[in-house]
Amino acid sequence: MSLLTVENLRLWYGKKQVLFDVNFFLEKGEILCIVGESGSGKSSILYSIMGLLPPGSKLEGSIKFKGKELLKLKEKERKSIRGKEIGMIFQEPSSYLDPLFTVGSQVAETFAGHFPHRKGEAKPKAIEALRKAGIPKAEEKFNMYPHQLSGGLKQRVCIAIAVVCQPDLILADEPTTALDVSVQKRILSLFRKIREEGKSVILVTHDFGVVAEVGDRVIVLKEGRIVEEGNVLEIFDSPKSEYTRTLLEAI
Repeated sequence: MSLLTVENLRLWYGKKQVLFDVNFFLEKGEILCIVGESGSGKSSILYSIMGLLPPGSKLEGSIKFKGKELLKLKEKERKSIRGKEIGMIFQEPSSYLDPLFTVGSQVAETFAGHFPHRKGEAKPKAIEALRKAGIPKAEEKFNMYPHQLSGGLKQRVCIAIAVVCQPDLILADEPTTALDVSVQKRILSLFRKIREEGKSVILVTHDFGVVAEVGDRVIVLKEGRIVEEGNVLEIFDSPKSEYTRTLLEAI
């Protein structure tokens, strides 16, 4: 059984349909990349999995995680999975992190919220997650506020929040956008380590260079529809879709 199976996923924002019969699966210990231009529906797939769609959205189809149908769960059940079993790295860390709290407390709060009987472990677990995310001097950075950190460090704090509970699935929404090349490489290296631990990643990106670095399989999305799917080597060596070839030529 696949870790995640998505079948016939259709999504509307109001009257506008943005996803059309999207089907894919994700295996344990695999990095699946979803590639496409802005507005293709990539992020909407992640928000559908997380159950974080805006009011007025309409979602149809099936999303099964570990055999459990997520779309039939009540919000309380979704919350228990969100963060603990499925973590998410959001595209813009500055809008995700709370400026009134230290970054360490925000990582620790995520752990304590899912493991209330282990609150005493929250701070050491948070420092461990900050280290894992590649943050130097993690104990020192624990007590800093978001505005005191660079964009690259804030993104790594978001990664620490996503991994602190050791979820089986990480959803990453353009996690390397606007980062310099050296920071980008460190973050992609972290995704490879997550895969080596037997965890799975869905990585949304518009950059085929990122796909080449870490991807196992890739889905090419255009205007809410999957136009091509396959392992990374197949897609790079012999793309079947004209749209895929156009994206590859843009590298």
